[in-house]
Amino acid sequence: QSLRTALEKAQVEVSTHGEEDLHHRTLLNKRLIQDLWEVHVQFEGIGVHLAMEPVPTLFATFAEYPSVWTFRESFDFGRVSSLELGDRAPGWLGFTLKFWYYRTPEGEGRFRGIFEWCDGESYHRYSGWMRTMSQAILYDAPEKEVDLDALHRALRDVVIQWYSAHLQKSADPLIAHLKAKYPAGPTYAKDVVPVGTARPSRLLRRRVEGLEPDAGPGR
Repeated sequence: QSLRTALEKAQVEVSTHGEEDLHHRTLLNKRLIQDLWEVHVQFEGIGVHLAMEPVPTLFATFAEYPSVWTFRESFDFGRVSSLELGDRAPGWLGFTLKFWYYRTPEGEGRFRGIFEWCDGESYHRYSGWMRTMSQAILYDAPEKEVDLDALHRALRDVVIQWYSAHLQKSADPLIAHLKAKYPAGPTYAKDVVPVGTARPSRLLRRRVEGLEPDAGPGR
């Protein structure tokens, strides 16, 4: 077998494998997008806005917003590598349901779902105000072996807890449930100040660090 023939064969195999991956991902993404949109609609019913990625106007054509819709044929569902619902209610910023595809160092394609939340804020000398973000790992499996039933059980469990927490107006029960039931993911710090927003003044930063006393009343 010539080198040219071997290379052409390898190209065909890789191309075929890629097409199979995209077909599998298309089916999974369509199902998840439909699920997440239904969650979005239910939360809107109690006045809680969840920002969704990918955005609905990209993947859906609405005959009657938000309940009557069809998938947009021009949207490439197989190319979606991450999906999420982010809580935008006051006091709930950072509470996010996320799913994404990734590869291990060995090259294995995997799929992971997490719920992420803010565990408080602190000031760092060189980076400013930061949120401490915690994660619960809801699901993690090889991409080709995703168990939709298991995935839906985790999704249903967390969404019910999230919804109930909003009705109770407290995130504490949700966080306690996540910590008790699911493995913890990595904790990391995230910038509090949005892009284009002024950071705290130098004097305020020095006071937070304990380098400058508060002037207090009358000073």
